[in-house]
Amino acid sequence: MMSEQPKPEFLGWKKTLVYSLLPLVVLVVVAESGARIVEIWRPPLPVDYGWGFDPESRLFVADGPDYVKTNPAKEVSFPKNRFLREKPPDIFRIAILGGSSVHYLQGQLRGLLLRLAWQFLGRCRFEVINAGGLAYGSHRLVPVLAEILEYDFDVVLVYSGHNEFEEIEQLQFVRPRTLPLQKLVYASAACRFVRDLTARRQISRLHFDRNRAIMKSPEVDYNAASMYAFSPEEVQERISAYRENLSIMIETCMARGAPIVLGTVASNLWKPDLGTEALKQEASDLYSRGAYEEGEAFVRKTLRQIPHHQASDAENEIIRELAREYGTPLADVEAAAISAEPHGIPGETLFSDRCHFNAEGNELLVKTFEPHVVDMVHAKLDRKAQGNQ
Repeated sequence: MMSEQPKPEFLGWKKTLVYSLLPLVVLVVVAESGARIVEIWRPPLPVDYGWGFDPESRLFVADGPDYVKTNPAKEVSFPKNRFLREKPPDIFRIAILGGSSVHYLQGQLRGLLLRLAWQFLGRCRFEVINAGGLAYGSHRLVPVLAEILEYDFDVVLVYSGHNEFEEIEQLQFVRPRTLPLQKLVYASAACRFVRDLTARRQISRLHFDRNRAIMKSPEVDYNAASMYAFSPEEVQERISAYRENLSIMIETCMARGAPIVLGTVASNLWKPDLGTEALKQEASDLYSRGAYEEGEAFVRKTLRQIPHHQASDAENEIIRELAREYGTPLADVEAAAISAEPHGIPGETLFSDRCHFNAEGNELLVKTFEPHVVDMVHAKLDRKAQGNQ
């Protein structure tokens, strides 16, 4: 009788490993399946992984064979838009580009469309695409502009200058090198579920803290907590980068034959964010004593020397210089705001915080650009008439 051969030890080791891992595999499969079922009723939150720093991240995506729409991942930063990929010949298509100051213009832009439609009734139809991205500065607006020009816009309006010191701070947290890993991890529904659960809790907490602050005080503290310590040299580097980015935008439009209108950027000089309470108090004291010119001069000088979360004279000087250099139309929003304020100091009545207009100010902003749009509509119609002769 033959004796039973002993099993090789390596087979026993493999079997032990398989049985040890099996519960973990089952747990992962159950968690993943459960998370995917949950997503049927509660879709995952849209996520712009690269915050616009990722060159593969597009603002618009296809919506059927003929239309494009705002990328759902971008809806956390941009208003929803939907329009024909190929522009009809009787449409005058307008894009307005910028940060949150542009993002919040939806109501005023509808008013612009109504006025244009009435003025050119029966001669032309109009579309306006709001490409205002929350906290977007010129660094991220350059690729947005390049994408926008694919859709045959008749004019591009640019109002940008408040976020030049925001994007460097955000770049520290985005970490573009990890984007492929993030996208791989969040291909898992279970990982998305944990991510969204955490995000919703954080959002709820932010709402709670904001509401509590509003209840405690009638004014919200808009003082930006700086996440990055800029040196004086880096302040100048940011200003130089702003000039370069605007120049790229102008030259890109010129190369594509798309007219561009630059807008100077109005900034709240009445209640500015000067970085420290002492500097803000000094400005407030000057205004309260009636020393309006001295107070405004102090604020303007301080803003251009510090890392600022609102536009300064440095940005507006660049805008005006580039408009002269390239011969582009200039919508002088800052001058319009100065003329409309009781003491000629932007922020006394037209602003809701350090950089955002209130409703009246938003109307002023849009109407400052409007004459340039009207001129370009007339020019297009004249060219069309000449071509038909």
